[in-house]
Amino acid sequence: MKTKKFITVVTMMAVIALLLFSGCGSETPEPAEISEPINVACLNGPTGMGMVDLMGNENYNIEVFQSPTDAVPKIISGEIDVACLPSNMAAVLYSKTEGQVVCVSPMVMGMLQILGNNVDFSEITDLKGQTIVSSGQGGTPEYVLQYILEANGLKMGEDVQVEWLASHADVNQKLLSEEGTIAMMPEPFVSTALAQGAGSVKGLFGMGEIWEVTTGQGLPMGVLVARRDFVENRGSDLKAMLADLKSSIDDVNTASDEVAQKIVEAGFLGNADITKAAIPNCNLCLFSEADGEYSFSQGADMMKLFNQTLFDLNPQAVGGALPGDDLYYTGE
Repeated sequence: MKTKKFITVVTMMAVIALLLFSGCGSETPEPAEISEPINVACLNGPTGMGMVDLMGNENYNIEVFQSPTDAVPKIISGEIDVACLPSNMAAVLYSKTEGQVVCVSPMVMGMLQILGNNVDFSEITDLKGQTIVSSGQGGTPEYVLQYILEANGLKMGEDVQVEWLASHADVNQKLLSEEGTIAMMPEPFVSTALAQGAGSVKGLFGMGEIWEVTTGQGLPMGVLVARRDFVENRGSDLKAMLADLKSSIDDVNTASDEVAQKIVEAGFLGNADITKAAIPNCNLCLFSEADGEYSFSQGADMMKLFNQTLFDLNPQAVGGALPGDDLYYTGE
């Protein structure tokens, strides 16, 4: 009997020890601490919306800009550590700073659409002889439109005219007020136009879908970039930020009433219903995992093809020369 009791006690102790050790092994590791606040720039649009959960967090000094050109000098001077910018500006900044920026990840995908006010087209080739109203001359919207038109046998400025306006808000106003207008806009302006112009305004073409069918890759409209010295000297801080940003983007992508209200309160949009409608079409993402659907290497491949495509259209679209492979973040 004593032997059996002894064996029972030993067995129970072994089981308890096993449970304790396995419990320790399954604990979620504490998030890495950030050594000092990170200075972040985002734009008043989807990239800012994706960061809404980081706002008010003492680890991040987030400044919202109306135009990417306003943020660029602060990135170059070192006042900004990490920034969300239009995709082609990663390569442009790489050229301007002689390689002192790193493209961390695509962040906003294919949110560009062509809409019409009482216009009904089914093929891109139907745009021949038409005028498209848009904003973003000299930036990603212009080059995406040029590429897609040329891929369908149309030349911008000859077969299709483009009227460039100062802002997406101006484009939206013209689309809503003038019947027959064809306009190209990104989210959240697309959802705003569809809501305000219900019955007359409708979507005609999703530029992201056409780009993907034509190139075999997704269309990165916005990217996360960081200064190289920040990546090299504060790599653990960057990784901690990526974890926080991924969590924020996942939260925003639920498009819940609570999320929509947070975005409205942050000042990005004025209407919660329009915000909920816009979120799914913003295609917010972060290529931050070592493997899986959104790996760093997949993000790099997407950006390399994007930069090559723009370079073939106009070398100045990416700063005059293709960037080196060191533009693309590897996570190491």
